[in-house]
Amino acid sequence: MLKLIRRWQRTILDFVVSRHPKLGLDRRAEDFVALFENDLPRQSRVLDIGGGWGFYRQPLVSRGHECLVLDVVRPTLQKCPVVIYDGDVMPFPDKSFDVSLFITVLHHIADVEDILRECRRVTRRRVVVVEDLYHHFWGRQWTVLRDQLYNFEFFGHPQQFRKKAEWIELFESQGFKLVKETQVYTWLSGLRILNGVFVFEVGPEPEGTNERNGYDRSGNAGRSPSPVGSGA
Repeated sequence: MLKLIRRWQRTILDFVVSRHPKLGLDRRAEDFVALFENDLPRQSRVLDIGGGWGFYRQPLVSRGHECLVLDVVRPTLQKCPVVIYDGDVMPFPDKSFDVSLFITVLHHIADVEDILRECRRVTRRRVVVVEDLYHHFWGRQWTVLRDQLYNFEFFGHPQQFRKKAEWIELFESQGFKLVKETQVYTWLSGLRILNGVFVFEVGPEPEGTNERNGYDRSGNAGRSPSPVGSGA
């Protein structure tokens, strides 16, 4: 029942996004990429984890990068090639991408540590994170409510929001090294949001994780995933 409710909520969100371009999600993606573009290696292969509709593809491609979206649901609106997976093991060999992105997605994930371990496995160089931040109790309550309104998700949805220091502590505990951190106020649908933009260097993987679920450091895998659709 919960899965059905969440599918219904996502269908509504897809409908709104696909029919209301004035939401400004293309412009928002361009503005965020401008904040971290100098921190990306040249001509990077970028994995946009949880990237949904793929609004970050065009700003990245225009700067000489490749972009692929990885998500657990197939978006109705596709601006980027998408690989669908089960949310557990990312279907790529080790170190397949130069950079991975988490753009306002980690607070939607119940087990953040697991996805960070997989992210580190498939990423060679850097991870860029954009997250909604807050300073105090009431700020968190407003952040949660605003996110529910934006995403039409009111039932059974993780709300893993953290303060700036808590995000940094989490990533460092998983072997990432903070390179850069910026806080900016952005606007979406008339509401002001405090966003943190974090750039992390990928650290070494813990011993004993070189081989996992059929993927190894040599890049051998039983089958390569196929993107769903093509970028617009």
